[in-house]
Amino acid sequence: MEETPENLNDSAVELASKGLHSEAIACLRKAILLAPRNSTLWFNLALSSRALGRLGEARQALLNALEAKPEDVDVLDTLGVVLHESGEDLASEECYRNALERDPGNGRIWNNYGVLQFSESRFAEACQSFEKAVTLIPDFDDALYNLRDTYEELGRGADREKCAAILASRGVKEN
Repeated sequence: MEETPENLNDSAVELASKGLHSEAIACLRKAILLAPRNSTLWFNLALSSRALGRLGEARQALLNALEAKPEDVDVLDTLGVVLHESGEDLASEECYRNALERDPGNGRIWNNYGVLQFSESRFAEACQSFEKAVTLIPDFDDALYNLRDTYEELGRGADREKCAAILASRGVKEN
């Protein structure tokens, strides 16, 4: 098989799906040598780097992906996650806001933004973000789980119980 950026990326995705992130990174680095402005390659490199706990490498790969494709909300969202995991919450919030400005109907970004807000004890704001996420993606169990916990922090027991009942009906266990 010819080593094209596409073939190398496909191999990397397959390796990553099996948890072989170091091998995926090797494929992606080869591909990036052939196509250094390919945003998808940089994005996938960031995902595998993050999976290995290499947040600095993931951050840089995401910045390279944004340089190649500045309007990509998935890259902005993932950069927000990586920055939050790195303790860079102000920069993380800026990424989420930029992503939501471009795609306000993206429930996944609303959920991730809510996680940041929740971690900063901004429970009323987190509640709004999680409610938007669940409204946009009704079967998004992570967002519903986060909303349940936020209702608990806000002392909204009846709303918390509604979320818990929906999660139970879907087979999601209480922690």
